[in-house]
Amino acid sequence: MNSIESVWKKLLKKCMEKGVWHTKDDGDEILEIMNNHCFIPNVMEKLYCGGSGISTSMFVDMIGQGIFNIDGYPIKDTALQSYVKELDDDSHIYLEGEDSFVYTYPERLLNVCQVNRFGEVVNENQIKVMIDRLLDFDGSNRAVANLYMCGFDKEEQHIPCLNFVQALIRDNELSLHIMFRSNDLFSAFPSNMLFIQYLGFKINDRLKQKYPLLKFRGVYYNSTSLHIYKGDYEQVKKLLG
Repeated sequence: MNSIESVWKKLLKKCMEKGVWHTKDDGDEILEIMNNHCFIPNVMEKLYCGGSGISTSMFVDMIGQGIFNIDGYPIKDTALQSYVKELDDDSHIYLEGEDSFVYTYPERLLNVCQVNRFGEVVNENQIKVMIDRLLDFDGSNRAVANLYMCGFDKEEQHIPCLNFVQALIRDNELSLHIMFRSNDLFSAFPSNMLFIQYLGFKINDRLKQKYPLLKFRGVYYNSTSLHIYKGDYEQVKKLLG
């Protein structure tokens, strides 16, 4: 059992035992636990000795081969791989009518539209900015990315669930620190976390060109509203036995 599956099942059990039913503003009923904090170690740690010698492309191939599939989780194999690989496309940008959402995580991280300090509209690669901060000084606490854009999102029904990412280096270890305002525990958590782990591997690979001893430690996860939708409740009961 990899670290994502292990944490996922612990959180599912916690939500089923301690969750409180709540109706969201869109009318959906959810079983919710609030103010959640946990650490998800490098997903390669137990499987491949911390991922030593494993490239990001090999990691993506493993996803497609089903190595990170989880029994009972609906997204598997190439579908899971495709979701994670969106992080490789730094030209991706949301096009109106593309889907029901007005954002994607890769777009907000890699090609976000912003106004700079000169009043110019520009597209910024926030991951590159994070990496540049850490290449400039490995002890920086300014390597951050924000995905919520008030001016663009304030009247939208669908706004990013992942709001904040920070990369920190301490004692030759890279860690990512993330904040979800809302997270669908059953249907989204495992794929979200594999996506974030891949982001960690990609940042680590780039930084190792300057810091050869650097190792990706894992992800510090925070969420304010972690929940199971009413429609998934019976599936979770069956999964947990």
